[in-house]
Amino acid sequence: MKKLIVAAFLVVGFTTFAQVQMKENAKKEQMEKMSPAERSQMALKRMTKNLSLNEAQQKQMSELLSEAEAKKEINNKASKADRQLMKDKISKILTPEQNATWEKIQAERKEKMEGRKEKIKERKEQIKERREEKGEKSEDK
Repeated sequence: MKKLIVAAFLVVGFTTFAQVQMKENAKKEQMEKMSPAERSQMALKRMTKNLSLNEAQQKQMSELLSEAEAKKEINNKASKADRQLMKDKISKILTPEQNATWEKIQAERKEKMEGRKEKIKERKEQIKERREEKGEKSEDK
């Protein structure tokens, strides 16, 4: 009976985990399918919501984001200098209060990305260790 209950919990847990993974992958695929204009509009909506941009700021930010998306389409990835230039331009558009909020959001995103990178690094090390262990075991046979 205990084994049956444990098995049921495992099935429910694995199913839930798989659904979460599928939702995350669907979001990534949806973003990849968007045109540059759609991505810039989505970013503008997010910035307007998070930073309470006024009409003039929205117009300036829209132009800036469209320009950045166009460059991204050509080069596929922005250089460090391009990112710094974009950051400077955004800082000029925002008020000091909005700038502080934006910096805070950027710091949180950076922290989150570093955490993801750390998890990936740990996972790669685990896989490497397992492969080495399997390699040693297969040599013993």
